[in-house]
Parts: sequence; structure tokens; C-alpha cells
Amino acid sequence: MITWMQRHKKYLVVTIWISVIAFVGAGFVGWGAYDFNSDRATAVAKVGDRKISVQDFQLAYANHYNFYNNLLGGKLTQEKADEIGLEKMVLKSLMEEASLLSYADELGLQALDSEVKAKLAADQAFQEKGVFNKEIYYNAIKRMGISANEYEKSLKKQILLEKLQSALQLPATKSEIELFYSAILMQDKLEVAEVTIDKNSIKISEDEAKKFWEENKNSYMSIKSYEIEYINVHPQDSTISEEELSAFFEENKHNYTDAEGKILKFEDAKESATKDFLLKNAKKEALKTYLAFKKGEIQAQDSKVVFDNDISFPVNELRGIAVGETLKPIEQGDAYLIVKINKINEPSPKSYEEAKNEVMQELYASKFEEELNKYAQTQVATFKGENIGFVSRDSMVKILGMDEASSVDFINYIFDKKERVGYKISGEKALLYRVLEQKLLPSKQSDKYASLIEENVLQSKQAELNQNLIKKLTERYESEQYYKGK
Repeated sequence: MITWMQRHKKYLVVTIWISVIAFVGAGFVGWGAYDFNSDRATAVAKVGDRKISVQDFQLAYANHYNFYNNLLGGKLTQEKADEIGLEKMVLKSLMEEASLLSYADELGLQALDSEVKAKLAADQAFQEKGVFNKEIYYNAIKRMGISANEYEKSLKKQILLEKLQSALQLPATKSEIELFYSAILMQDKLEVAEVTIDKNSIKISEDEAKKFWEENKNSYMSIKSYEIEYINVHPQDSTISEEELSAFFEENKHNYTDAEGKILKFEDAKESATKDFLLKNAKKEALKTYLAFKKGEIQAQDSKVVFDNDISFPVNELRGIAVGETLKPIEQGDAYLIVKINKINEPSPKSYEEAKNEVMQELYASKFEEELNKYAQTQVATFKGENIGFVSRDSMVKILGMDEASSVDFINYIFDKKERVGYKISGEKALLYRVLEQKLLPSKQSDKYASLIEENVLQSKQAELNQNLIKKLTERYESEQYYKGK
């Protein structure tokens, strides 16, 4: 594991994931089983007095996706992310984070504005020649799709968690370091194999599915939707002087950057600047149209039903708006959108027929894993597999045709277990293992890892303390989870 620790050292620090760290393009996620009512429309969960917003979840998901995608060399797909339960991992992480933040609030810890400024100034992602650059900062958060205020609120969360971690930090003892040496520098000689079961052996009757739905029907909710009518106001073609356009560009040039965040030259940004200039000039006409539409003097161009998970539509603008209200012009692509809400359809339990596909998938996955576990238990004691020789936590190898990241995960799973024989469920397969022999890395080779191992003792103690604290805080603070995840 030494190479892995060196390679991913910054991720081993025991902190809870902060959603704003990542500058990624993983996009927003799909949505499944809601449990929202009108008071919960903007949150996926709540712990104590702290709500976890939909945007918090989306950014945290993108952050996690980016991390695992990097580990897999850019080969993570949405299907693979769903297979490993990434959404549920993110929800769990955010709820743990919220419980720690609630505890920090209770202790009276605070994140000061001056500390946020210092953190921003020290972030190399926002620096040019070692100095904080506002333009780079604003361009970066614009690409993330959030405001400076939202980003800085998230930094305050990070600062609070860091203060809490610092207050709870414990030193490493000599005996703990020695134990860690043995655990980290141990090498195992392994025999491995993989088994699975026939997918067609899993049978689900209609009665069984209906019973499962009855017991879990509140997990299968319709998605909140809005019945709207709207008008699009497009810019009118007009002649723009070079002077007007140049002045507009100078005033707004921080909006025109290349992939590295550098401001484009006027000529390179001219086409985009022209569109933006025309759109800006169209706002006056859009406001006139809005007033006429609101008064009923003109009719809508069209109507549609918009679902709460529609990322192609500015749904955030609809949340919290009452039926019958008309929204002021919203910039949407190359036009202004004026919307009137005619009806809001709150989430409600789906009928069995509506939820049937989801029920079947979930029930199938549950039964498949149950049967695979049973089969693996019958095979694990007597299986004949491949002798792959000695491996350690440090080994970067490929086992049983798996990629390197999955192989390393399997190796670490084995080293975390006390049993010499066992198995791990991985997707639709059970990975069997048998430890044939063990040995320690020679002491001369181990000396060079002393400081790294001591650091990881501290991190492991902190992780243990965190988990125990989170268990206590889970009992201490009431929590509600509105979105179940995939």
C-alpha cells in the first residue's frame, strides 16, 4: 500500500468530502426515488438543523465521480458508477459531514470571513504567478455553475470541519506505530478465483414483487413537476458598431476565456461577445413582454410540463414560486424565457404498474446478491484457484482480469480481513481468496517508510475517532433522507 499512499496521499487525510473542491465536468446526475413534500423541494436530506441541498449533492457527486474516474485512468462510466452505488456513497458522506457540522455549531466553532479570504488566496487554482487572481477565480466558479457566495459558503464548511478535526486530533504511540508497521508491510501469498451464478436462476413472481412494493411504496415516488406556459424572447438582428462591441468586451472580458482560464483576445471572442451583446439589448424587450404577459394582454407561445430533475430547464427558478405567478425574464441560452406556473404536481407514491420496473430491478439485485452470497459460501472452503504469489498493500497488479484499481481494492479487502479464507462480492461475481503464506518486508527496506507510516497511524486513529463520533452524532441529531439514491 506504500506506493498507493504516496500516490494518493492528499486523499488519505481523514476529512469528510467537501463538495466544492472539484472543478469537474462530470455533469449532474439522474434522479430516482424521491420522498419530497412541499417543505423539502430543494433538499436531498436534513441532519439536525443543516439541510443538504440538491446542488450540494450534485457538486459532491461530481467530486466523487472525478476522484474515482482519476483512479480508473478516466475510464469510469455512469453504468460503473451506478454499479458501485456512487450516489448512495455521496449521500452517506454528505449526511456524515452534516452531522459533524452540526456538532461544530454546537461547540461554538465558527469560520470567519478572513479565514475564507486566506483560503482563497492560498489556493493555487486561483493564482497567477503565485498571486491570487480574481478573474481566474470568477471564471473557475462560473465553469462550475455556482456563485461566489455559494462557493465561499462551502469553504466555510471546510474550515469548520478542519477546526473540528484539529480539536480532536490524537498523537501516535510507539506501540501503535509498531502494529501499523506489521499491518502495512505484511506480504501475503494468495490463491484466488471468481465465481458467479446463472442470472436466469433468479425468479421473481408477481405476488413477490407486489409485496415488496407494498412494503416499500414510499420509496417509489413520482417526481415533482410544474405545468407551465411560456414565451421566448429572442434578440433582434441589428447592426453593431466595432466600438460598441469592443467596449462591451472590455467591460465583460472575464467571461471570455480559453480552456486554461486565460482571457481571450477580442477577435477570438468576437462571435460570443456579439451574441451576448444582442442578448443584453433584448432584455428591455423581454421586460416589456413580461409585463404584458403578466397582465394577460398577450398569450403564451407554448405550454409544457417540467419535471424537478430536468437539467435542460432552469428548474431552480420555479422552486418556491406559487401557482399563478409569472417569473421575470430568465436568460436561457440565446433567448429570454418568461414563465407562468399554472399547476404544481407534488410527489406522490407511484402505483405498482408505474413503479414495477424499478421494483423488479431492486428486488432482482437484492435476490441475486443473496443467492451469490449463498453460493460463494459453499465454494470458498474447497475452491481451486490461481496462485498469484506474494502481494502487499503496495502491489499494483491486475488480478482475475480486473483493472488495476479493482485489483488493488480486492487486495486491500483481503488485508483488512482476519480470516485466511474468504470472499468479496464485486458486482455480479464473488471473488474468492485463500492466504497460503505470510511474510514481512525486511526491516532495512521498511525504514524508509517510517515518517509515512507514522502519518498514517495518525490518520487511522482520526478515522476511527471520526466513525465513533459520527455514530454518536447519528443518535444525537434527528435526520431525514428525502432522496434515496441508486
